[in-house]
Amino acid sequence: MKTNQSSRTSASHQTVAPKFEIKTGSKAIAIGFTNQRLTAHGGSVTFWGWLRSGQWAEQLERVLPHALPLSNNNLQPVEKALAFMHGLLCDARKLTQIAYLRRDPVVPELIGIRRVASQSVLSRFFQGFESAGTNLRCFRPLWHWMMNRLPSGKEGYTLDLDSTRLLHKGKHQEGVVPGYTKGGLKPCLHPLLAVLAEVRLVAQLWLRPGNAACSNNAVAFFSDLWKNLPRHIRLRCVRADAGFCVPELLTFWERLRLP
Repeated sequence: MKTNQSSRTSASHQTVAPKFEIKTGSKAIAIGFTNQRLTAHGGSVTFWGWLRSGQWAEQLERVLPHALPLSNNNLQPVEKALAFMHGLLCDARKLTQIAYLRRDPVVPELIGIRRVASQSVLSRFFQGFESAGTNLRCFRPLWHWMMNRLPSGKEGYTLDLDSTRLLHKGKHQEGVVPGYTKGGLKPCLHPLLAVLAEVRLVAQLWLRPGNAACSNNAVAFFSDLWKNLPRHIRLRCVRADAGFCVPELLTFWERLRLP
């Protein structure tokens, strides 16, 4: 309970000189002060500057399924989504950790929003994604926006396909069931993953229950990716793990003449 105030009834007004120098031998160190606010998340300004150059926020605002709030004081759906993205960028693992960023007054200025949403607001926001159709109508246009920004590439792209495991500590998420992992049977998810190797870009991701077979939905996964791939993106090679070693899929690749 120690106080830093003086013995007087009012605290001393803290003022400093605008600039002064400290001489040490033949050298001088100039010390100045600024009223600018400091933040530990200033490094993310380059990321948000890049997103603004591509009008990402405008694209996101058009496809979100949420109705606009009636009150002027409520946050817009796009503001909640952008705050969530910034939390992921800062390695937040829970919604409470994202809400902790509300204490940093610089974060809203970096993102271009009024304020960071609270945990309860973010929880209600994600309840708006209520069906697979809703998710597809929202994320498919964003996927096309992302893929259309890629250059065609003179030699094309290498597509890496992988069936991997995502360990999950809790059991409340849909699809988290015991499945085979390197550490034995553990609660996990068993997603299918497609990556464009040259640009390290995740081209597609399907979540599956942890007890799903490796080849489950492998043909449909690639067919959906191939159908929606922009015409200027050419695949020069397809590499896959054993989970995609399905006769129907191998025949499909041969018919498409994919190396």
